[in-house]
Amino acid sequence: MNDLAAFILAGGKGERLSILTSYRAKPAVPFAGTYRIIDFTLTNCVKSGISTVFILTQYISRSLVRHLGIGKPWDLDRRKGGLALLHPRLGYRGADWYQGTGDAMYQNISVLEELDYENILILSGDHVYREDYSRFLKVHVDSGAKASVGVVNVPDELISQCGIATVDSNGTVKLFEEKPDRSDSNLASMGIYLFDRKFLISILKKLKRKFNDLDFGNHIIPYLTSNRELAAYRFDGYWLDIGTVKSYFQASQELLDPNSGFNLYSNSNIFTVSNENFPTVVEQGASVNNSMICSGCVIKGEVSSSIISPGVEIEEGASVENSIIFHRCRIGRNTRIKNTIIDKGCNIGEETVIGYGDKGVVNILQPSYLNSGITLIGRKTMIPAGIKIGTNCLLSASPRDNLIDHKDYKDGDYFMPEEKES
Repeated sequence: MNDLAAFILAGGKGERLSILTSYRAKPAVPFAGTYRIIDFTLTNCVKSGISTVFILTQYISRSLVRHLGIGKPWDLDRRKGGLALLHPRLGYRGADWYQGTGDAMYQNISVLEELDYENILILSGDHVYREDYSRFLKVHVDSGAKASVGVVNVPDELISQCGIATVDSNGTVKLFEEKPDRSDSNLASMGIYLFDRKFLISILKKLKRKFNDLDFGNHIIPYLTSNRELAAYRFDGYWLDIGTVKSYFQASQELLDPNSGFNLYSNSNIFTVSNENFPTVVEQGASVNNSMICSGCVIKGEVSSSIISPGVEIEEGASVENSIIFHRCRIGRNTRIKNTIIDKGCNIGEETVIGYGDKGVVNILQPSYLNSGITLIGRKTMIPAGIKIGTNCLLSASPRDNLIDHKDYKDGDYFMPEEKES
């Protein structure tokens, strides 16, 4: 689309994902074994014909920047347009760390002013969905509005976690509530916005004078709603905000459900950085059921209802059930793992039991993040042989030796290093 450029907001901390974002930005969190979360938004852009994409980074951006490179996997390595990263520019007059999503756009207002595109698409880098943004653009143009927001129906239990829009019969947003306890509407903001470029520039300048921490959800969208200047684009496909450990685990498990509404195996591929691994080996006597096994794995044990990322080795007698194993992990002989997410490069000792216990016992350290029966094992953690680790546990290795204490961990327990790895 020659009259549309995209800006992807990819600088948030993602604290509700616990230790999965301790060393990486949320859009760089692995998903579906092979991908990173941001791959879905980037693929949507490319398949919508958008060839100019800016990515606004901030929090622990190294792994995200390394993943993006010059944009080649998404055909964005171009002389004109292509992929560009916009980092906070400390030391410049009027520049600082991004204080909010709106402030991030405001600090790059010079980029907006230099573009010759009529419309600007603003996206989040941490959502899983497929969309052709040309349909969004058509609805936006036909509405005559200078600003539009994508909305999607969500179940009642998610209303308190979303920005909720009430839309009139003309498609105009007449009320916007940020994470209300209850609402008469089930239309959640998808965090995707379409603006007339000049109108966006004027709004950013106007509201930045009032709000130093300018934010789309808290300031810009409510302001446009109060002035009846915001149109709604209704999305009717699968969409999920990967905001919590529970939603991340849910989205991952739904990949294994053919009735979930999200299918990775259609003709519409998701683009990402390729992994040059050997083919996966499933040895005689091993068992794999309803699971996703990526390249470079060696499976000697049992895997069921799980996602196994590239380069994982599962030894004889081991069982992995309803779990997500990140890249290059080793699961020792006769170990049993259930309802667990294990980050990259972990070594799980023999005869270990992880994730079995009482789901009702929440984590002591992070009760609001780990309360749904999922145990988290942090990056490069070495689990000693023969220990038992319950459910809703949080274990991350010491940066000195990658080890945790050699003891059993009951439901809701934790082990966290005193200092972060550099």
